[in-house]
Amino acid sequence: MFSRRQNIRPRIVWTLAFIAALLLLVNGAIFLSLRTSQRLLDQELGKRLQGTAHIAALLVAPEQFEMLSLASADTSAAADTALTDFSMKMDSQEAADAVRSEWTRLAQSADLSNVVLVDRHRRVLLRLRDPFTYEPDVVTLDPVPMTKALIGQASHSRLYYKDGQYLRSGYAPVVTPEGDVVGAVAVEGGSDAFQPLQRIRTSLYGVVALSSLLVILIGLGFVRTVDHLSHIEENLRHTDILASIGQVSAGVAHEIRNPLAVLRGASTRLQRYEQLRPEERKSLLGMIDEEVNRMSAFVQNFLHLSRRPNLEPQEFELRPVLERSLEILRVELERAGISTIVEWNTDGEILLTGDPLAMHHVFLNLALNARDVMSSGGKLVIRVSERRGDVRIRFEDTGPGVPKDLRKKIFDAFFTTRAKGTGLGLAFVDRIVSEHGGSVTVGDAPKGGAIFEVRIPLEGP
Repeated sequence: MFSRRQNIRPRIVWTLAFIAALLLLVNGAIFLSLRTSQRLLDQELGKRLQGTAHIAALLVAPEQFEMLSLASADTSAAADTALTDFSMKMDSQEAADAVRSEWTRLAQSADLSNVVLVDRHRRVLLRLRDPFTYEPDVVTLDPVPMTKALIGQASHSRLYYKDGQYLRSGYAPVVTPEGDVVGAVAVEGGSDAFQPLQRIRTSLYGVVALSSLLVILIGLGFVRTVDHLSHIEENLRHTDILASIGQVSAGVAHEIRNPLAVLRGASTRLQRYEQLRPEERKSLLGMIDEEVNRMSAFVQNFLHLSRRPNLEPQEFELRPVLERSLEILRVELERAGISTIVEWNTDGEILLTGDPLAMHHVFLNLALNARDVMSSGGKLVIRVSERRGDVRIRFEDTGPGVPKDLRKKIFDAFFTTRAKGTGLGLAFVDRIVSEHGGSVTVGDAPKGGAIFEVRIPLEGP
């Protein structure tokens, strides 16, 4: 038939796949949380820098902006005298110092790296921090938010990483009292809040790598352990087979020895064939035929019990199999004075997965077992019902019943309470039902006798 044991390796693969999926899910959730936290902090920093840029723009008075703009322009044609040129430079320097002073206090309170003032042509009029030689005089960083500021809309740049620090620039327009945009202020600020996120991300990369390595090691260890356990199980099975061989040999010797003794005695007497009366000859020949049939039945049951499983189960209807089994035994049961009743307490047909021929032998053995215990006739009631996903088949007889101390033993091979029993029929039943994922039990019938109940799952083993 077929085995209920399933290959454990697919289970290992699915277990490792589940662990890996769980690991990816957890890491993905952590990454998503980090990304969400970074985005929220990013937005908060951008809004804060926009507000700071707006404050920095308000700190630039219109006359100060005009003086700084004139100082940056080409004044060679406009200046009539050296005194005028000197006076303009002094005024612009005074305006620059005043604005820088205000910007310095703002930068200290807002943690700014730099503040830059530009005109509408994006020429740099003033910086809080003087540029290095390689820095341009015109702000070229993030032209899009700068353009928005020059048309009167505050904006901010994307978060960028520079010199080991997360930075972002905020932009705000410089507006005259009349509402005209004459320039823009750009502030550059950093956020220490992003540094822990960077460290967490780095640590998480390490955790992911270690976790993946751990899953791989667990998988390899799991596979090696299963292989080792398979070898141990194989050795134990071999030991169990050796023990079973001894038990089987003793049972076979016991069952074959008695018929052989009868055959030997009958053949010895038949050697004096001429001296025997016809009725004695008939009796001896009948005795030989009976013992040969007995040994043939024993060998047949033994072969059924020991045959290799069929690994290709099929779906079949229960009712035709059971009815066919009872039809085969109908004449035999009637001859023994046994009436048979079948009760179907089910809705519709019952489909099972397994071997219909094997189940046919189960029903034959249970019915023959009921016949053997009711030697003076009786009643056999077979009830079929469905309950909790199982089909339950009850063989209820009116025989003497089975003592409680023997109920666990009657399914063992070669155990029998009858003089001519082989002890293989119920063992055969138990093996087949177990291989179908079910169970067989014995109990007391309500009106005396025994009940053998077979339970088989409807979804197969």
